[in-house]
Amino acid sequence: MSASVATPSRSRVFSGVQPSGLPHIGNYLGAFRNYIAMQETHDAIYCIVDYHALTSTHDAELIRLNTYEMALGLLALGLDPERATLFRQSDRPEHVELSWLFATVTPVTWVERTPSFKEKRRNQPEDVNHGLLTYPILQAADIAIYHAKYVPVGKDQAAHLELAREIVRAWNARYGDYFVEPRAVFTDSPIVKGTDGVNKMSKSLGNVIDIFAEPDVVRKQVMSMVTDTQRILRTQPGRPEVCNVCQLHRFFGADYEVIWDGERTARTGCVDTKRLLAERMIDFFASARERRAKLAAKPGYVEEVLRAGAERLAPLARESMGECHARMGLGPLR
Repeated sequence: MSASVATPSRSRVFSGVQPSGLPHIGNYLGAFRNYIAMQETHDAIYCIVDYHALTSTHDAELIRLNTYEMALGLLALGLDPERATLFRQSDRPEHVELSWLFATVTPVTWVERTPSFKEKRRNQPEDVNHGLLTYPILQAADIAIYHAKYVPVGKDQAAHLELAREIVRAWNARYGDYFVEPRAVFTDSPIVKGTDGVNKMSKSLGNVIDIFAEPDVVRKQVMSMVTDTQRILRTQPGRPEVCNVCQLHRFFGADYEVIWDGERTARTGCVDTKRLLAERMIDFFASARERRAKLAAKPGYVEEVLRAGAERLAPLARESMGECHARMGLGPLR
């Protein structure tokens, strides 16, 4: 199993995704569409970040299962191991070593200010572990170790990526220019709201629309979506600009403006647009569901892809760590 080798005309892209199990619409619109598109134009490296998952999940079998499900979902959605490298973070432990080296140039105040740390501290006050604080440093190492120029992420990761740039800049200032300052690449749907219409779509909040769920489950999830809270009666005109259902129609049909006009003029109601959205989503991902079933029937296939990806990256990871050791004074006297 091979992948294209980077050339001067193919800039490197890296992104990591939490192993949260089956992908949902938020994953796809917020990042995965870019993953799949950029594998055609870039030297693409994508990672299932199981080290990061340990900051909030402490069930070993669940992490393994979720890692498998996320990798399987990515492959079913169109990620091609012949065009991109997909691997499991813990299969390249050099990431953790580099995160420690980066930690020595990162002021504590930088990581304390990240919005995600504050959010996690609120959401899991009984488990405010050190990993939650240093998560962005490991994230910076994930990206920098392969000298990635671009990072396709959701808008919620913008602060983390800016911190990664600052960490790389600080290391380069102390030890000489070596690592690349990465740039974010956002989709045209950088933040996807969940079915509650308020929060970002998230498994932990239970407000997701699952890509690979049975059609009846998808219909139920879509029908539960909060729409325009000011539109109480069917005869009232709606506001598609603030309606989450109408916003998602932009990605599942070229006629979304017609649908929006129907809402504005009250020709259609929220139930109508929900039903249509559900059927379009089911149809849109039908081929991906079929591919997932076929890939899942191949024993060991996902593991083969992840292992091959990690092995392919070994020379790059070791080269980066060797250069760090030399510049930072690690190893024997010269």
